[in-house]
Amino acid sequence: MIRRKQESEVRSQEQSTNFSFKFFIYLFLIFSFISCGKKGPLKLEPRKLPVKIKNLQIHQIGNNIKLMWNYPTLLSDKKTRMERKEVSKIRIYYASKQLPPKKFKKKSTLLMKLDHKKIKTENNMFSVSIPFKTKNLDRKLHGFAIKYTYERKKSPLSIIATIQTIMPAKPIADLTIKKENKVVKLKWTRPALNLSNKPIQYITGYRIYKRIKKGPFLLANKESVLQEFYEDMDTGKDGEYFYRVSAVMSKEIESDVSNTVSVKVKDIFPPDPPANLISFKTEDHIFLTWNQVEDKDLAFYKVFRRSDPEAEFKLIADRLTQNFYKDTGLKQGNTYIYTVSAVDHKGNESQTSNVVQEDL
Repeated sequence: MIRRKQESEVRSQEQSTNFSFKFFIYLFLIFSFISCGKKGPLKLEPRKLPVKIKNLQIHQIGNNIKLMWNYPTLLSDKKTRMERKEVSKIRIYYASKQLPPKKFKKKSTLLMKLDHKKIKTENNMFSVSIPFKTKNLDRKLHGFAIKYTYERKKSPLSIIATIQTIMPAKPIADLTIKKENKVVKLKWTRPALNLSNKPIQYITGYRIYKRIKKGPFLLANKESVLQEFYEDMDTGKDGEYFYRVSAVMSKEIESDVSNTVSVKVKDIFPPDPPANLISFKTEDHIFLTWNQVEDKDLAFYKVFRRSDPEAEFKLIADRLTQNFYKDTGLKQGNTYIYTVSAVDHKGNESQTSNVVQEDL
């Protein structure tokens, strides 16, 4: 009886040993198969998650606060390109005071949730305008951050953008327009009151917005206009031109836009003739230079020459994009006379410049 019990225990130990040995063999085979062809320790692939928006911008336009942003180009693995068509929702968070990022996440409120397909684009950026009551604009602090949903995954909270709003000027209401040859001239009156009907303390300048035909309104001036008038000389395209003007209080704050004015433009007017044509001679060539024509629609220059016996000028250089020319292959003992014209993109050609003469 005792012997049978001992034999049973021995068989049980052998079975346990065999099971353990087989288990380790199977485990070794599995890891060998997984790591086959790979060197070093096993590495997990990085997760492809949306990353936070880092370029959130904020502006006040009248009684609206505008948010502008663009999305990162890569996902969290820093390899996979982000597809904007996969963005579905945008969430905008708001706080009425300065908060550090950790507190902003807890104390901010979800202001709105938007369908990404309905969000406008402007200057290659996405934008949302949020209206505020006038009483909430006078020297108040506002903080915003956004999240987006990408392939059903929520991004981290963006950087926090803040702005201290002020009471903006009332929109300009008397913008007028007229056209003189190639120049469109705008004129208006400086706003005297803000939205609370109180005198305006300061205006730093004006922004001019322009569109042609049915295109979008775009900023026409890179720097603020300091006077209450503006001359647009960039009128090389035919069509109806529309204009609006806003008063600027600071880099981030401006009034709402003015009334819209328009004028129909047909470019039949040539550029100004090149001025101050001068010449220099050497032993084997004559060098010409002249003042650059200040016409935004300028396309190129033409150079004309005649020698002393010839009665008429002949075209010797066409489609010059620079305001100089080197004339070579000339004969010694001859007299050469030059003049230059300017041509715009519609083919309108200016009168010729002053005439210069050189004797070789």
